[in-house]
Amino acid sequence: MPVRFPDLPGSDGSAGPGAGGLPAALALGGLAAWFTVTVLSQHPSREFDRVAERDRTGVAVPNWRFFAPEPAQHDYHVLYRTEAAGGGTSGWLEASAISDRRPSQMLWFPGRRREKGLFDVCSELITVMKRYGADLTGAPAYRMLRNSVARVVETAAGDGTPPLGFQFVVARHTGHDTGHPPDYVFASPYIRYDPADPYP
Repeated sequence: MPVRFPDLPGSDGSAGPGAGGLPAALALGGLAAWFTVTVLSQHPSREFDRVAERDRTGVAVPNWRFFAPEPAQHDYHVLYRTEAAGGGTSGWLEASAISDRRPSQMLWFPGRRREKGLFDVCSELITVMKRYGADLTGAPAYRMLRNSVARVVETAAGDGTPPLGFQFVVARHTGHDTGHPPDYVFASPYIRYDPADPYP
């Protein structure tokens, strides 16, 4: 009578690990193909995106290019100036601020969403400007920036005399690398400010 080893697969007469047959082979082949497509889809060259583009859900073939196609190497700053009701123009003030980084922000940093939103809107504005030319007043990215600056102007005016209008610029800066001057990539036209409708 053969000795049985109950801790070993197949010792009780059942099928061993290699006896799954065709379904197991198909499952392993499918997993291998999915793994191969996923790895190739992370390649920097967009030639490998053809298979991933067939995934309409965007879930089956994940995209792990965290910094695709290139990591961001700069920040965007939005500056504005106002025209006073009594005449004269203010100096350039910052409508957006990049907060200094602290270790605690690795755990809790809700302000990062605002900074990331500003970066995305400015990037979209620059992309639209390169593609369609100088007239951006109808672009959603322009309207979002204009309304955001108008809100800052409204808050700064408070209960005092509101300005007649304002203008804003988008500056691109390398952040902590102070060896490079800021690059002013967009300047808005003059925007008339109406306290009754501060968001034109």
